[in-house]
Amino acid sequence: MITASSFKRYFVSIAAVALAAGSPEGRAWADPFNASESVHLMIDEDTLGASLHAFGKQSGAQILFSETSVSGRAGVRLDGTYTAAAALEALLNGTDLEAVRGQGNTFIVRHRSNQKKETLKDPDLPRRVSDTPAVASDAEADASSPEPLMVDKIIVTGTSLRGITPESSPLQIYSRDDILGSGVTTTEQFIRTLPQNFGGGSTELAPSGLPGDSNSQFNNIFGSGANLRGLGSGGTLTLLNGNRLAPTSEIGDFVDLSLIPISALERVDVMTDGASSIYGGDAVAGVMNFILRDDFEGAETAVRYGAVTQGNLEEYRLSQTLGTAWQSGNVIATYEYFDRDNLSLADRPDIPVPTQTDGAPISNVGLFDLLPQQTRQSGLLSLRQSVNADLDVSVSGLYSKREADSLSVYASNTSSVLGFEASSELQSFSASATYTISPRWAVTLDSTYSNIHNIETAQTLLPEPFEPSVKVTHSDLYSADLRLNGDLWRIGGGTVKSALGVHVRRETFVNEQRGEGAERDGERDVSAVYGELLVPFFGSGNAVPGIQRLELNVSGRLDDYSDFGSTVNPKIGALWSPISGLIARGSYSESFAPPPLGRTGDLNRVAAVVPYSYILGLLGGIPAPDPSLEGVDYLQTSGTVADLEPETSRTYTAGIDFTRHTGRHDWSVRTNYYDIAFEGRLGSTPIPQNLPAVLAPSIAFNDPDAFPNGTIIFFPSAAELDALEASLSQPVIFLGGGNSLDNVGIINNSAVVRNLASTRTSGVDIQVDYATETDWGNISAGINANHILDFTQQASPTTPEVVVLDTYLNPVDLQLRAHVSVSVGGLAGNVFVNYADSYKTDETDTAAPIAAWTTIDTSLSYALGQRQNPWLDGTTFNLSVTNLLDQSPPHTPSVGTSRIAGFDPANASPLGRFVAIEIRKAF
Repeated sequence: MITASSFKRYFVSIAAVALAAGSPEGRAWADPFNASESVHLMIDEDTLGASLHAFGKQSGAQILFSETSVSGRAGVRLDGTYTAAAALEALLNGTDLEAVRGQGNTFIVRHRSNQKKETLKDPDLPRRVSDTPAVASDAEADASSPEPLMVDKIIVTGTSLRGITPESSPLQIYSRDDILGSGVTTTEQFIRTLPQNFGGGSTELAPSGLPGDSNSQFNNIFGSGANLRGLGSGGTLTLLNGNRLAPTSEIGDFVDLSLIPISALERVDVMTDGASSIYGGDAVAGVMNFILRDDFEGAETAVRYGAVTQGNLEEYRLSQTLGTAWQSGNVIATYEYFDRDNLSLADRPDIPVPTQTDGAPISNVGLFDLLPQQTRQSGLLSLRQSVNADLDVSVSGLYSKREADSLSVYASNTSSVLGFEASSELQSFSASATYTISPRWAVTLDSTYSNIHNIETAQTLLPEPFEPSVKVTHSDLYSADLRLNGDLWRIGGGTVKSALGVHVRRETFVNEQRGEGAERDGERDVSAVYGELLVPFFGSGNAVPGIQRLELNVSGRLDDYSDFGSTVNPKIGALWSPISGLIARGSYSESFAPPPLGRTGDLNRVAAVVPYSYILGLLGGIPAPDPSLEGVDYLQTSGTVADLEPETSRTYTAGIDFTRHTGRHDWSVRTNYYDIAFEGRLGSTPIPQNLPAVLAPSIAFNDPDAFPNGTIIFFPSAAELDALEASLSQPVIFLGGGNSLDNVGIINNSAVVRNLASTRTSGVDIQVDYATETDWGNISAGINANHILDFTQQASPTTPEVVVLDTYLNPVDLQLRAHVSVSVGGLAGNVFVNYADSYKTDETDTAAPIAAWTTIDTSLSYALGQRQNPWLDGTTFNLSVTNLLDQSPPHTPSVGTSRIAGFDPANASPLGRFVAIEIRKAF
């Protein structure tokens, strides 16, 4: 039985083998599915996998199966004349596997299904539109099924090759059952459960951004981006069905995954390895690929209601899916409506309130929102059609619109109440056509158009209302890929597979203040050539003791950017399997990420002047670092430097994977070590010990080497002030009594976005899964953990490294999520344990400790199945509780100026215990 946990194990080891047209051992079938035709086979292998390989080689048929699904199973000896159906029936006799007919010259080996009209869920096989399950003799023994199985295009993350997944890179697969069973309501919530994804960066929990993360401070639309390895939302490439989406925010630096409806998801692929050799720029920390449903027949209605047990937040999610299929194609449509109330700080009395600049708690706590109110409507339409035996086409479209609003109290002496509203509208359209040139070669054309339109409104409501500020952002992306896939030749270990493609892309971005013109305006054209090879030196055909498999995966890409020139990014991966079920792998990759268009087109470089005594007063009246600075003015710059460079990275990964199938027991252990050097990363200058930026002058005065040259300038000359003023896009702002540049004694450029020297991180991922089938039901358990060994930033080669690991608003060294699942008939239950390790506010000796945080999530579902009752047939009830014990997030300092209360939104959630019930009915 395929379980949610086994999905991840099976999919990763997809293998398409035995593509030879004939062999010297015997005459291959002209049509292997012809029930009256037979061929002589000589198969004498010790494992089932080797037997299937030999069958494909001698028969001329293509065999698709998972190496993991056959691991540990004994082979079968065949010596005689067989039809295809009879041979496969003999090979699979006594197992829980079956073979069904696919398109062309293909058999698909999968776990047996006894239900008619069941949608294929085994992730290690191509998905089908509709079929009646059959044994090996699909064309011979199942004459009652007029429709052949349709082998669809497999979307495989992290490779350009067709139908297989090179296993040299770490890849995690989360199925629809994983997503629904987690108890989450939105895509953003599901991503936050993954230990490899850092909760900081651009997130709805910190709509004004995080101190020290200059990019996140432009997320005023309540969006959420993926943030693998904590390298920023712009360092993770987010895809939809393998295609890019238009970026969002006021600078266009991340894809808003919260606009993707969870009801439309089939699975989520997470690749934690550099992938610029496949996808081009932005894939520095890895790739998240959201795969939409495309294989549903019938109708499904789902209604979900949830609420916190303390407070007034309630949410509703309604979805409707319709799908139908015919012999040569299918269509599916999904609509989702989502509505959630705001979560107020007044609903969480256990979270410390922000303090005003004079140290007093803010007033109007009930007007400080921890989560915004939002309403979203999303629609998906997908159509696939086989025009003829050689040409398949597909088109899909996604529309999503979110309206959100939030109130916040600015922690000044007056505790001003601010109101924020944001509207985000996403449209994405893609079309694909694949033409099969020959049994070994195919050409594919993919094209995508995506755009996102945001409107942000901010207004001071109390103590007196002011005219609202309105910003409008429009981001467009068009891309097209033409790719040739095929088999080059056979070597000892199997067939050398290849892919060669060309890519073109155009991006435009505009952010403007309504009534005042554009603040950011940029465009970019990209063209690329890329290729990939998978070379199996050793495989089932030539395995020797100690080398069951030995593979090399090589890929490279040449990109040409209209604004940053050309770059070449290679990747090489190797895999060695000494014995069945054990794999050692490693990879090296280089990546390239151009600055977002909102940075290169920045028209908003500004400076503010304020008396330094005012700054020292805000810091609690601390003295100036030198008496000569007591009466001067302080000038703070912000914005983006004009001479940005691309970000680059190199990534090493190494891991050992072990899978074992013993009787009814399945074991899987996956380990992965990573080491990433992210050079020239965009951001503001890191402050030693993660102290506030306003303390930079004191640090620089006592240690002139603490910052790169030009970061802190004491007593600037008239020429330096004139040059700075000329570089600004608007006049200098004077605050707190300052009125000219004549008295400026300190220039602080630490907040200006530039290419920093480097960010370095390394760590270990461990994922353990176990599943067993008992006489009374199925049990699975597992743990997914990320242990960060090192996370440092360095502003320049001459400055010291700044350790940010285990500090407030930064990654913690250990996060894990464990689960236990039990299913008996239609009843299934899940328990999840989430753990984030303890850490400190900063790296100083006086840093305050922040406690570890452990929460428990549960879900329980019951599928009624066929009850001979039109109201109950196909109905599933689901009850989920997140944060079962209602554990409050650990107390931390608050940052009222960033609308952050006394918890860490990067490493915890303020939601509390949340209970939801969902009813799904299939018609």
